[in-house]
Amino acid sequence: MHYSFNNLFHTLEKAARFNVSATFEERLQRWSEPPSKTEIEKCERVERMVREAIAADPKLSRMDIKVFAKGSYANRTNIPSDSDVDVGVLHQGLYFNKYPEGMSDKDFSFSDADYSFREFSADVARAIQNKFGTTEVLVDDKCIKIRSNSCRVDADVVPHFRHRLFNPNKTYREGVALKTIDGKTIYNWPVQDYDNGVAKNDRTSRSYKGLVRVLKSIRSEMEDSNIPSAKFAKSFLLSCLAYNVPDEYFSRNTYTEVLSGSLEYLIWMTSDSARAKEWTEVNNVKFLFHSTQPWNLMNVNTFLRDAKSFIGRF
Repeated sequence: MHYSFNNLFHTLEKAARFNVSATFEERLQRWSEPPSKTEIEKCERVERMVREAIAADPKLSRMDIKVFAKGSYANRTNIPSDSDVDVGVLHQGLYFNKYPEGMSDKDFSFSDADYSFREFSADVARAIQNKFGTTEVLVDDKCIKIRSNSCRVDADVVPHFRHRLFNPNKTYREGVALKTIDGKTIYNWPVQDYDNGVAKNDRTSRSYKGLVRVLKSIRSEMEDSNIPSAKFAKSFLLSCLAYNVPDEYFSRNTYTEVLSGSLEYLIWMTSDSARAKEWTEVNNVKFLFHSTQPWNLMNVNTFLRDAKSFIGRF
């Protein structure tokens, strides 16, 4: 894909070299920096407390459960204004599987469990409430929310079962899954998200995650300025958009050039559904603009255009 856009790239590279004050470049440099040691410690503290909550619960402590960080915190793309923590609580012995057409549990020797996802979620919520106190915890549709205090950040604790996406030859890709109160199953791929994000960051001399933090910071400033399109720009979406920017766009000398070229590329690509239809999330499993996503191409293109206009004020 990268080589088919060489001409566009060189055109945008020239366009990126507009006159911007050193102050703006310094601001981008600050925004690109990883979380501070203090921020990381607050995130680590709440993650550790969730582990303690599961270990202290008489019922859950006997199960094969893995507690793991996920999302922006795990991938080190969080920013101070968006420093909540996602913590997964995974039951490793139970599955939500997807099979090829015409195949079912019987083809794989699986059977229904006598312990439901709703029961597991309730047990996790109880353990979290016992650890943090009922006044500090809110049970939501998809997660258990823990309020922040001076020692920890906000946290979303997300119960999961394992998920396997099977091929006809019975090989599979493994992720995690959860079920909402209304029965909708949501599939995520945190290991693939992490591994692919690290690989992209290494290929781009650590500029990829820096650009993600810059985009998130711009989104935050746009929200403060009451720009409507900013509400559609979810943190994970911004990570995915930056992931789909070709690696060569990150080889510029300044973040001003990286940001300008990346925005121009993303605006052009999302202005036509045919151009971005093969884009995936960072995990390279889920299509970024599938109908099941909470965003659509029009919303994304509007946000990107608004972001370009917004940074023109600086």
